[in-house]
Amino acid sequence: MAKYISRKAIERQRKRFWKKVILTLFSLVLLLFLTSWGAGLKKINIQNIEVVGNFVLKESDILKIINEDISGKYFWLYSKSDILIYPKSKIEKDLLKSFSQIKDLKIKFKDFRSLRIEIAERKPSALWCDDLAGEHCYFIDESAYLYDEAPIFSNNTYFKYFGGISGISTSTPIQQVLRRTYLGEKGKEHFEEVNLFIRLLKDINIDGYKLVVKDNNDYELFFNNNSRLIFDGKQNLEEIFEDFQAVLIDLGDLKGREFEYIDLRFDNKVVYKFKD
Repeated sequence: MAKYISRKAIERQRKRFWKKVILTLFSLVLLLFLTSWGAGLKKINIQNIEVVGNFVLKESDILKIINEDISGKYFWLYSKSDILIYPKSKIEKDLLKSFSQIKDLKIKFKDFRSLRIEIAERKPSALWCDDLAGEHCYFIDESAYLYDEAPIFSNNTYFKYFGGISGISTSTPIQQVLRRTYLGEKGKEHFEEVNLFIRLLKDINIDGYKLVVKDNNDYELFFNNNSRLIFDGKQNLEEIFEDFQAVLIDLGDLKGREFEYIDLRFDNKVVYKFKD
């Protein structure tokens, strides 16, 4: 048997329902207002930003990006400068995107009104130049990462690398050159092997000052007297270092003679020529 509900009872239920709806909406609006108001309090808003570890980068350039990222509000309600909800990931992303000189970045909470930005800048290990004259060069770090334009140095302050990066010429825009990796197409280990080979030569008092990588994969290492050591980039560099040492031992005292070149590209054979 169906239960009969009077019209008055239905009307009372309808009124209670709408009261609950209105009360819930009012509570949500009040909650949004209070949280928005709380987010705007100066006591928990970012007022101070400390930047440390920057030596080349200007603090003003770093702060400009951070201040842009924490300006405005989320959904027109919540301040982006609220220390509890500020866009930390976006700041990190924007700083790393804007400055190729940054190797590592940490954003730390200092207090409810302050942030600490810790920056580790890349350090120059050598130069990569896009012209054989060596007048337009870029700094590279120990991992062969190109990160900044370099000034013209009057002497061989840094070892110079040439070639080894495809699709770049003297007319290539700077932003298309930065963030590339020298010899990156041959794998990370290859640059480490080449760099080790150059250091091993230095250990036996043979100082190179530039390496030219040609399109045919020939490598030419130049020394201060413009002598050249020629080898193939696919060769085992430890083996050719031993071959080179063996040649020097066999030749003995050169009596002031200088090499024009020593060619190590041929298996079990070393070709060399003295300067006239």
